[in-house]
Amino acid sequence: MKWKIKNEHLDQTKLVEEIYKARGVSDYRALFNLNEQDFHDPYRLNDMQKAVDRIMRAIEEKERILVYGDYDVDGITSTYIVLKVLEDLGADVSYDIPNRLVDGYGLTYSKTFDIVNEEFQLVITVDNGIKSIEEANIFKDNGIDLIVTDHHENEAELPDAYAIIHTNLSDYPFKPLAGVGVAFKLAQALIGEEALEYVDIAALGTIADMMPLVEENRAIVNVGLRKLAHSGNEGLRNLLAFLDITKPSVADVQYKIAPRINACGRMKSAKLAVKLLQAKTSKAALKYITEIEETNNKRKKLTQILYQESLRQINHTEPSIIVHSPRMHEGVVGIVASRLANEYSKVSVVLKEDEFTYKGSIRSYSGVDVIYILNELKDLLIRHGGHQNAAGLEFKKEHLDAFKTRFNDLIPDAQRDDIVVAEGYIDIHTLDMQQIVDLEHFDLKDALFVFEDVVPDNRYLIKGEHTKLILGHDAEAIFFNNKALYAKLNRPAPVTLLGRLDTNYFRGRSKKQIIIDDYLLK
Repeated sequence: MKWKIKNEHLDQTKLVEEIYKARGVSDYRALFNLNEQDFHDPYRLNDMQKAVDRIMRAIEEKERILVYGDYDVDGITSTYIVLKVLEDLGADVSYDIPNRLVDGYGLTYSKTFDIVNEEFQLVITVDNGIKSIEEANIFKDNGIDLIVTDHHENEAELPDAYAIIHTNLSDYPFKPLAGVGVAFKLAQALIGEEALEYVDIAALGTIADMMPLVEENRAIVNVGLRKLAHSGNEGLRNLLAFLDITKPSVADVQYKIAPRINACGRMKSAKLAVKLLQAKTSKAALKYITEIEETNNKRKKLTQILYQESLRQINHTEPSIIVHSPRMHEGVVGIVASRLANEYSKVSVVLKEDEFTYKGSIRSYSGVDVIYILNELKDLLIRHGGHQNAAGLEFKKEHLDAFKTRFNDLIPDAQRDDIVVAEGYIDIHTLDMQQIVDLEHFDLKDALFVFEDVVPDNRYLIKGEHTKLILGHDAEAIFFNNKALYAKLNRPAPVTLLGRLDTNYFRGRSKKQIIIDDYLLK
């Protein structure tokens, strides 16, 4: 990776202020004071009035309504909000979320016919549906009205739906809402200020889906996190208590709450997470939390097992890593690919071998545009999609050798400048601990910094996987899922680190910690 320093003279006594100024925010405290007064009128969204009128008619006429979601946190929270609002309005409403391992993503051809056979009169998609052209036609042919609420990139051709609620199709003042943000706007249009009851749920999906936390998203998150601390949702209240979270932060959602909710869709069924949000008693909530925790632990163990299996297949002479096995699990192939790319500094492809196909995930490294490669290989592929750094794919088994050869041949052509922007230089030894605490408080925990010419006092390999560097009595650095740095630092030598700041509390002592993303050895 190429590093670019945003501020060569960063004042590390005023980190938060300096970083936000560099991002064009002159008054960062005003950003964190945005609230419900800064929510936009939901009726500025395309087809909102039309959708609300159709939903209210369906409720009055006792029509059967289906809310159709997605298996990630954004989709789960979107599903719950729309489902709960419609239930409270007296609707005859059900929900469905596809199974990642059986159905795949979104409103698929087979799921569409299931819905037709179950005789629903109205289908509302949340966090999906904007590309369901054929499926919308099937619904129309069978007299089912479709309302699409989505935030994913739309194409020129839109589904022939009764209504489409999408920020890109209107003059809505803020475009990058999460799927749950669009669902929340529908809730606002349906029940007005009472929709604030669900703003904590909306904040979870917004944060987990990595939406830009500015303008209305920031307002949703500000209000939502305050409400989350005293949530009226029994499931969330018990989950926070289980995780010992008293003042929820963006980092808490990203690193503690979202991975557990996502594990449901990865390993089991996203409906388990919906059931947690629907829990009426602490007893029921704790039952679901226990099951979710077990599911997340299984996800961790399976990831480790499949990672180790992948290591035995690596051909170190090739420019990429391509591994495959019938034991691979679709819920964790992306995580395994990320670890391989990080550990070996190569583009990594992890494939699950089925009876007739290989299906899996790709993670980029060092600026390789994996979508460019897949587009060049589309004659071999059944399907593919994603973005420059991460993608999914499927192809027939007989194409494996051709895929490997052509994929590796295309890597030099797909190379692009992968510039990582760091905020500035930090001296870890003179940095005040409070500055690190403030970074998390003001949602800058992911800010990158350069730590120049650090000389470790010692180094360790933790669990045979993670490199840990001791940087004096009050500081340390850790590179997760990377053993290479440990091997290369076989003698005392300065190393320049690129990483994020954190605090590590252990046995009553706190240390400044660098979470390493990259490094340079002299």
